[in-house]
Amino acid sequence: MKIQNSNQYILSVCLILLGLSTAHAEVYKWVDENGRVQYSERKPESAKAQALPLKTAPQAQAPAQPASNTTATSAPSWQEQERRLKQRQAEEAIEKASRPPPAPPRSLSNGREDGTNASRCNLARDIVNGALRHGNGAPLDKNDIDIARNDIRTFCR
Repeated sequence: MKIQNSNQYILSVCLILLGLSTAHAEVYKWVDENGRVQYSERKPESAKAQALPLKTAPQAQAPAQPASNTTATSAPSWQEQERRLKQRQAEEAIEKASRPPPAPPRSLSNGREDGTNASRCNLARDIVNGALRHGNGAPLDKNDIDIARNDIRTFCR
C-alpha cells in the first residue's frame, strides 16, 4: 500500500511541477500526522510546510512551418496505405493459389508391411511424415500419429 501511495504522490508532484510556471507558482512540502510526505500548491494551515523552488526548462519554440505544404501531401494518407495493403494481399493470394500444391513425401513402405520390424518401422515413418492416408482417403488423426511414433520407438533400431 505504501508503494502505491508513494507512486501516486510522485505522479502528482510531477504533474504539478509540469503544469506550474516559475513566475507565479510555489509548491509546499510537509510531513502529515501519519508520517507521509505531502506536496501541494497551497500552504497547509495545520502543518509546518516548506516552499520548494521550482526549476522548469524553457519551452522550446515550435519549428516554423515550411512555405509549401509538401510534407503533408508527399506522405500517403491512411486510406491510400490501406488500399495498397489490400492490393498487395490480393496479389499474394493469387500468386499462392496459382502455385502447384507441394508433392506428398515419398513413401518408404508403399503402405504395406510384410511382418518384419524394418517394414513396420518404414510404415510408421510414412504415417508420421504424412506420406500415407487411411484406405478410405481420410486424413490421419493424432491417435494414428501417436501410435506410429510408439511403433518407431519399438521397431526402428
